[in-house]
Amino acid sequence: MDTQWKIGAAALAAVIAVAGAVVACSSDPSDPAAPQATMYVARMSGTNEVPQITGSASGTATFTLTGKTLSYVVTVSGLSGNAAASHIHSAPPGSNGGIVVPFNAAGVQSGQVASGTVDLTQPISNGTTSISGDSLLTLLNNGLLYTNVHTAANPGGEIRGQITRAQSSNGY
Repeated sequence: MDTQWKIGAAALAAVIAVAGAVVACSSDPSDPAAPQATMYVARMSGTNEVPQITGSASGTATFTLTGKTLSYVVTVSGLSGNAAASHIHSAPPGSNGGIVVPFNAAGVQSGQVASGTVDLTQPISNGTTSISGDSLLTLLNNGLLYTNVHTAANPGGEIRGQITRAQSSNGY
């Protein structure tokens, strides 16, 4: 009986150790060592395009930075036609800039145009040039990136929004 208890106690200790390791690796927001998520948003409209586009189309691009991974979702409503392309560009508000992150755009007038992740540990290529993940992160945190959605009627972009850090409900 003592032998069974010793084996059982060792097995129980191993299970407790594994469970503790799983808890230690969780993304618990109260754990300062866990990767924290930072939210960014771009509210897109035709009035933000350069030059401005008239119309009632709108959209939102949300970005979540967790560690060195940037996740994104781009949704639109009321485009003049199906989305032909969507990207992240590098430029301050009121200026046009080059594409830094191309998205695979779904051909929809309303709904989700794009979603995915960007690995910031690797260079990001737009097909002709590339940017480091650290450089993209610097541009993101300085408000120097925007997202837009293109249509056949507006090949230069129908709606656009500057990507800015989102305010949380508790003011942080």
